[in-house]
Amino acid sequence: MFNWARSAGLLMLGGFDVYVYHRDASVRAHFWPAGQEARNPDEKYVVDGIAPAPSTAHKTIVILPGFTEFCEKYSAEVLHFHEKGYHVLIIDWPGQGQSGHFGRHPLAVHCTDFDHHLSALDAVISAVGLDGHELVLFGHSMGGHLALRYAAWRPYKVEAVILSAPMMAPPVMPVWLIRLTSYVLGNLGLARSHPPFHRVLSLDWVRHYRPENVLTRYPKGYEDQFVWFDDAPELRRSGPTIGWVSAAYQSCALYTLNHDWLASLDVPVLAFVAGDERVVFAPATDDSLPHIRNLERIVFDDARHELTRELPEVTDALWHHVDLFLARLDSAYSYEIDDI
Repeated sequence: MFNWARSAGLLMLGGFDVYVYHRDASVRAHFWPAGQEARNPDEKYVVDGIAPAPSTAHKTIVILPGFTEFCEKYSAEVLHFHEKGYHVLIIDWPGQGQSGHFGRHPLAVHCTDFDHHLSALDAVISAVGLDGHELVLFGHSMGGHLALRYAAWRPYKVEAVILSAPMMAPPVMPVWLIRLTSYVLGNLGLARSHPPFHRVLSLDWVRHYRPENVLTRYPKGYEDQFVWFDDAPELRRSGPTIGWVSAAYQSCALYTLNHDWLASLDVPVLAFVAGDERVVFAPATDDSLPHIRNLERIVFDDARHELTRELPEVTDALWHHVDLFLARLDSAYSYEIDDI
């Protein structure tokens, strides 16, 4: 499995897969408990597996991928956290990766509401035995949006949130017009279809780095993410359905564009922002993030959306800040225990 990816030098996931049946479909997650040696990636996945109860002596990082993404893309991030001594859990969101497919086009990402994603995350957290554990959420783009929502929905589970280029609003404005248009098209029976005029580009075209791309200035960081499809083409997704667009804009309007809701969040948040952001709506990010009370915001001036796949000077600085943030959480936890 993943022979092309391994030959290209990509890191492999080291834990095991867990599949949960949720809302009449399979949801796949990957869990790597702290202290466990890496599994052979050629071993058969654990289907409907239940993990041994993870030790509460180790904290858990939950990685929440962005739109169209899948677990394998985050193998390097998983390894980084695991080597620091954390349990690591990552999810294929419903409609993405190996978590089923709901769109009319085989590459379209479809959902009817983001509550589906949050309840799927709840299900996999329970399946791997993490109920009762305090979690640190690491969310990229759409995953950042969902991390904030989950932290508000399950505050007793979430200790902190780390955001990478969070989707506070999708890129096309105004919100009211997109919501109205998607509502009308959905009622015409097109909810599971790509929006009008959407064009799916061939993998051969999109996989090659071009300086004007919106994701990253680093050629290797750009091209590595497409190698996975040589081994597992079923992981690829391209573009939303009208239903997904409706769900995304509704969720952003109710939550991450809602200043009162943001101000009610009671969790430390570390937010990384791309200075040259062209995937999510940058003005919404600049306007919304300051309303989070316990916020540390770091801007990488010329970086693009995929911050963990940016030039090495960006990724080195990002991981330095992540490690410092997590160390402060650990220190605060130790202080609280000593004070009891």
